[in-house]
Amino acid sequence: MKESSEKKKGAKTAFIVSIIIFAVLLVACFVYLYAFTPLFRSRGDGEATGTVPPITSVDVTSGDDTSAPDVVLPDNPVDFEAQRQINDDIYAWISIPGTNVDYPILQSKVDDLFYLRRGLDKKYSVAGVLFTESHNSLDFTDPVTVVYGHDMRGYGDDMFADLHYFENAEFFRDNEYFTICIPGHVLTYRIVSAYKYDDRHIMNSFNFDDPDVVREYFDYVMHPAMIPMNVREGATLADGDKLVVLSTCMSDTSYRFLVNGVLIGDQPTK
Repeated sequence: MKESSEKKKGAKTAFIVSIIIFAVLLVACFVYLYAFTPLFRSRGDGEATGTVPPITSVDVTSGDDTSAPDVVLPDNPVDFEAQRQINDDIYAWISIPGTNVDYPILQSKVDDLFYLRRGLDKKYSVAGVLFTESHNSLDFTDPVTVVYGHDMRGYGDDMFADLHYFENAEFFRDNEYFTICIPGHVLTYRIVSAYKYDDRHIMNSFNFDDPDVVREYFDYVMHPAMIPMNVREGATLADGDKLVVLSTCMSDTSYRFLVNGVLIGDQPTK
């Protein structure tokens, strides 16, 4: 009887020990799950169960997505609101380093030749202003845009007189770029050629809506036939390029002198 009682006592003790071990293991499992898995964390721990914390800011280090909140656009070098107070036909501004060309560009709303002999005040001026015609849009997105200006050296405002510097091979080599500012953009152009050309009206003579015509014209720009001429070594014009032709007078009025720049950069601005 005594042996049977001791066996019962030992079995009871083993059962109690098993319960304790089980309880300890259960607690340990719960602690592990809480500490190392997201299943039992509450939103108070700083994370929403089963979701990714929302993005509160965007760090843009490259690209041209100007809609991103961290992108700060530079100021435009030209205050177009102030310029339009002077003349509401001012829509662009051209600057050519190495020359005195630093002028507004205008386009008349009523007559393509309005500014041929009129100044910014819209009154008669022998020098005129730099202008484009209604053939061209105001955002310089056409395949070919022609900007006209007189050679007015000695008349105060030289206008496009300094374009003739590009007749000189050394000057042409060392002066490669010009900029055109429009509202919201600074456009950079690389000068690819400069040459004597006949006095035909370019925009009336070529249908630039036809890609084949554009291609043919681009080929001539890079392989002109008349001197003086300079062509940028290694430069090319590809389909889809945007060309600006700067056109001015020559002493022989049967000819024009053209400086041709291809768009290579578009910097958005305020």
